[in-house]
Amino acid sequence: MHIVFDTGAFLAGLQLSLDRVYTTQEVIEEIRDKVSRFNLEVSISSGKVIVMKPSITSRRKLDKILLKDLNERKLSQTDRSVIALAMDLYPAMVFTDDLSVQNVLKYLGIKYSSIRVNSTVTSVYKFKYICKNCKREFNVLYSECPICGGEIIKVVNNT
Repeated sequence: MHIVFDTGAFLAGLQLSLDRVYTTQEVIEEIRDKVSRFNLEVSISSGKVIVMKPSITSRRKLDKILLKDLNERKLSQTDRSVIALAMDLYPAMVFTDDLSVQNVLKYLGIKYSSIRVNSTVTSVYKFKYICKNCKREFNVLYSECPICGGEIIKVVNNT
């Protein structure tokens, strides 16, 4: 099984205790503190950390799943890259504390583990968007309600 790291796993220094982990360039770019950056560079130099680019096929498949099946539009490019890489390396285990990432991984049947957070996603959640003022529901996230100009919030779609 391939081990894939999100940013939090590197910040916790977990790569130092494993033989080989995989990640993406987007994750590498998020690591800025000196100690974590030094440990990461040593791990890359020694071959313990392999930086890979997810395939275009996995990225496209993930984008379709996020929009069509989960109605999830807020994942960062870094989060998307980690999930797509895990899809490429399946079977994989992703180390992440990001509950939105865990939700998608669970939906995809990819294993994951929290790093510092004691809770993990136990059910797959789909989302919808609702105007706080007029209560209209949308499948697309708007910056403001196109009907009344109110604030749009993201909520779990129980239907």
